Amino acid sequence: MINSIIIDFDSTIINAEGLELVIRAALQRCPEDERRVKLESLAELTESATTGAVPLSEAFRKRFSLARITAEDVEQVAKSIRSVINPLVRETIDILKKRNKTLFIFSSSFEELVHPVADELGIPLTHVFTNKLRYDANGEIAGLEEDNPLFLSMGKVYIAEQLKKEGRLLDGTAVVGDGFSDLSIRKNNIAKMFVYFSGTRLHEVIRIQADFAVDRFDQLLPLFCSNDEVSNETADALTIHEPSAPQAAPSVLLLESIHEKARSKLIEAGFAVQCQKEAWSEQELEEGAAAVNVLGIRSRTRVTAAAISQLPDLWVIGAFCIGTNQIDLAAAANAGIPVFNAPYSNTRSVAELVVGETIMLLRRTFEKSSAAHRGEWMKGARGCSEIRGKTVGIIGYGRIGSQVSVLLENLGMSVVFHDIVDKLPLGNARRAENLDALLERSDLVTLHVPDTPQTRGLIGREQIARMKQGAFLINSSRGFVVDLQALREALDDGVVAGAAIDVFPEEPVNPSARFASPLQGAANVILTPHIGGSTQEAQENIAHYVSEKISKFCKTGSTIGAVNYPEIELPRVDGTHRILHVHLNVPGVLAKINSVFARRNINVEGQLLKTHNNIGYLIVDVDRDISEHVHNLMKAITETIKVRRII
Repeated sequence: MINSIIIDFDSTIINAEGLELVIRAALQRCPEDERRVKLESLAELTESATTGAVPLSEAFRKRFSLARITAEDVEQVAKSIRSVINPLVRETIDILKKRNKTLFIFSSSFEELVHPVADELGIPLTHVFTNKLRYDANGEIAGLEEDNPLFLSMGKVYIAEQLKKEGRLLDGTAVVGDGFSDLSIRKNNIAKMFVYFSGTRLHEVIRIQADFAVDRFDQLLPLFCSNDEVSNETADALTIHEPSAPQAAPSVLLLESIHEKARSKLIEAGFAVQCQKEAWSEQELEEGAAAVNVLGIRSRTRVTAAAISQLPDLWVIGAFCIGTNQIDLAAAANAGIPVFNAPYSNTRSVAELVVGETIMLLRRTFEKSSAAHRGEWMKGARGCSEIRGKTVGIIGYGRIGSQVSVLLENLGMSVVFHDIVDKLPLGNARRAENLDALLERSDLVTLHVPDTPQTRGLIGREQIARMKQGAFLINSSRGFVVDLQALREALDDGVVAGAAIDVFPEEPVNPSARFASPLQGAANVILTPHIGGSTQEAQENIAHYVSEKISKFCKTGSTIGAVNYPEIELPRVDGTHRILHVHLNVPGVLAKINSVFARRNINVEGQLLKTHNNIGYLIVDVDRDISEHVHNLMKAITETIKVRRII
């Protein structure tokens, strides 16, 4: 229970730093160029003092040296402050006083500014602690009295300690502010809660150490008032029993001609879906997807960290393909956005393409077909052979590689494979001793590896030189795996007899863009536009799989299958209300969340938390629907990234 509340004056009760306002008023008498330079120095000094980078006493002296302050300057600012006190501040303080909260004002400003405001708010001056102006022999303002504790960086801590010793600070003290001196009261265990108030400037180094963070004064009420303290006059501000507004259908944007199956499944699940044929640029995403909850893409739309930062309502991204390197996965996770892909839905399609290319390469079919189109008749068996009896080397023996293994072995090929993970061979396949051994043994090499730092440039000039004279190469994995210039040289020299390439380091973002590759024009080379998974069956499988994952996440919070997120799923209990809470992976967050529920007699029926890298993901079921105030309170927990309710 919070009984005593220490409230910082500057940037909390008033929406500015009092001393800074006075100095700004005095600087109006300076020439424009001089005023501009001094205003920059003033802002820097205020920032340094707030964050504790510069001792408060040093910052005070330097700020007073910037201008000659008159009594008229102080009077002018004091009058302006009283006239613009935010009604939310007045109303919130009135409610807190009616709830018998003991309020104190601590300020690094001075009496002439603080006392009139405290009087307006009905806070007795015996509960107000602030600096005092110092005058010289001529009655001019010379600075602040330096024997006042609040002239020093730890002055607020000292005063709070004295109040506690005197019994004036009750058990259960909270402090509200935005500076290092406010945080220090909490750090010294005088207060049990520090609430960061982001009224003017954002001081992230302070905010991240707070228990809660708010940006409106009335958001303090749910923090300091429990259910038992709610009366009729404050019910509108504090009730947790208000009915929830009907939840609008989640907004879905599907780009790049994603299969119709995805649209129909999501509409059937109650989503509002719009579809676009083309990939979108970063700017188009920022402008056209700002209100979107679900984004579905394929491989050509780039979802960058910059784009993610401009999509505040985005819940989830669906990559309707295998790869996810077109998405900044870390940025998505840090924004509380899981990413789902379809790692296995098109494996058969890719495997079949590789089998077909194997036969076409060894028979030099495309070369002869192109000649026939030109009117030439290249009938002959030279350089052509059956695949039966040949050895295929498979680099990457996962879902696709192992399927290729089975299919080609059934067509009479011997199979060797290389993988960094220990894999069980299928059929008569044999593991090669290492990559070099595979390259030296194979009549045809096919690649099925992910795009990682270890696989980039995996097949370069040195590896191509180790291949058998007249061998063939297929790459349907990732574009950066093979050095295409080195491959072209080997093709021209006859070291490699042919190649089939479906993926490239740089691929056009739309069909109208020009495609260029060093392999263009080379003999017996099949170039395809990233079509490994481009079959109706594969696209339908992908659409079904990813849309199912998206729907389940939106309706239950399940993240099983997410590539960048903690993977959890919590069975739903009838009659409960579900909350999804994403937060920074630091100790103590769960305790804060549960304290919010406990203080409002909200019972937790089920709860599951898992962490992944620097984020934590909590699914919690409670016995009643939470109000907007409690929802906002969970958002105000400092470490919170995103909160969503599921009715």
